[in-house]
Amino acid sequence: MKKILFPTDFSHNSFHALNYAGELLQNVECTFFVLNVFTEKKGFKSKKTADDSEEKSKKWKEETTTRLERFVSRIKKQEENGKHSYRLISESRDLIQVINTLVNELDIDLIVMGNKGKKSSVPIFLGKTATRTLNLINKCAVLTVPKNASYTVPKEIAFVTDLKKPYKAKVIGPLLYAALLHDTTIRIVHIDEKEPMDESQQWNLDGLLSFIEPVKSSVHHIPNFISKAKIIEMFINEWAIDMLVMVNNEHGFLEKMLREPIIEKMVFTIDIPFLVIPEKP
Repeated sequence: MKKILFPTDFSHNSFHALNYAGELLQNVECTFFVLNVFTEKKGFKSKKTADDSEEKSKKWKEETTTRLERFVSRIKKQEENGKHSYRLISESRDLIQVINTLVNELDIDLIVMGNKGKKSSVPIFLGKTATRTLNLINKCAVLTVPKNASYTVPKEIAFVTDLKKPYKAKVIGPLLYAALLHDTTIRIVHIDEKEPMDESQQWNLDGLLSFIEPVKSSVHHIPNFISKAKIIEMFINEWAIDMLVMVNNEHGFLEKMLREPIIEKMVFTIDIPFLVIPEKP
């Protein structure tokens, strides 16, 4: 039984993301923990209580729970999957604090989030809430689903890596699992910062290939001739990639992208789901 945590703001984008996750995992027994944080100041749309009185808090919790029930009812009518069950969670604390607590207490396998970021620089592409989550959640894989991502059976996954660190089997687990779900090919994308690769990078690549041996794969070395974000975008378009995957290494490529200022060279426009795996799950 897979445990999926799904934070929602009840928006169309959020509904679309949960529907995508349901399609992706249609043949897997899952429990979806559908979460709404109703006093979050930023990120999710929500009304705020006028004061901290117990009566007001109770009132908003009841209203949020009702909205969660309606939200899940819509999903059930559209999906009708006996393998999927839903649990509703309404909280009034900080979003990231709640997510971290639930990941630990419920032993969550995956966080799925709607992503309403606009086509612009990387932080905007991800959206403020998604970016904040990826920066602060380090014990669980996070799948962000753009509002324009239509569900098709994923047949091509791009795994972007600088090969500077070795991968453990547990870290690569979510990537391999995603590929095995639908007999998907993994395209390893290495953006060359120097040529040729040094001995440690080759060793890391060999180890990565051994972990994903059960699925089809290929390795693509691309010279770093323009911004890395633009290279990834071009690769996604050229190879008709269905999902982008990265490991969130400390001081790694993804971390630098998430913190990159909004400048012209970092324009990054993709409309496919983005799976981020923590370095130390």
